[in-house]
Order: sequence, then C-alpha cells, then structure tokens
Amino acid sequence: MEKNIYLGSKSEKKKKALKGVWFILAAAAVFVFVILRYVQGSSMKIGSRGLPDKEEAYQMAKQFLKADSPGSEQIDFSDDGFSIGKKTDSIYVIKSTFEKHLDGGDLKKGDFSVTMRYKGGTVDEQDSWELMNINKD
Repeated sequence: MEKNIYLGSKSEKKKKALKGVWFILAAAAVFVFVILRYVQGSSMKIGSRGLPDKEEAYQMAKQFLKADSPGSEQIDFSDDGFSIGKKTDSIYVIKSTFEKHLDGGDLKKGDFSVTMRYKGGTVDEQDSWELMNINKD
C-alpha cells in the first residue's frame, strides 16, 4: 500500500513540475514576443536608426525656408545639388539654391544656408527640429 501512495505522490509532483515547465515556456514566449515588437516598433524612424540622413535634413531645410518666406512668394528648389555639413552629431548645415517667382513672372535665383538641430522624434515633423539660423542671398 505504501508503494501506491509513493507512486501517487510522485505522479502528482511530476504533473506539477510539468505545469511549471509549460508556464516557464509560455512566459519566455511572451517575453520574446514583446522584445521583438519593441525592436520592430523602434526601428521605424527614430529608435535604433539614429540620426536623420542628408536627404531628410534637406527636406526639413526646405520646409524652414518656405516657412520663413512671405506667404505670397512661391519658391522652387533645385534638387540636383545641395551640400550638407554637420557641426556636431545633431546640428546640420544645409546649403543650396532656390528660385523665387517674382510678380512679373520673372525668376530670381538665390542661395540659402540653413543651420538646424535635430532634437529627436519623427524626422519629418518640424517640432523635432530647432531652426538655429537661416540665410537667403
């Protein structure tokens, strides 16, 4: 009779241990799922990707220049050439040319230089940038 009690308690312990193993495996699967979702979510625009590239900085410089001009002025940009410099990791200096449409239909070419700092956040939103200096010639 003692043998049956011993075997019964042994099988009970085995069932509990097996439930514990399944719980640990389920918790590990949930942990891996959460980590993968975090890594995928943070790689979209900012997280692990880091600082904006030169094209993104140029697009933001054009937005700052348009915002700095009076609303009645129409400005076009030549995307074929611009130069970019970085003072520090997050400070960009963009230099390029623009064409301003004058009242008589004439075009006036000019050069511009925009110095701006990336503060973090979504790259294509102006709130993520700080305009430090803008020069139009």
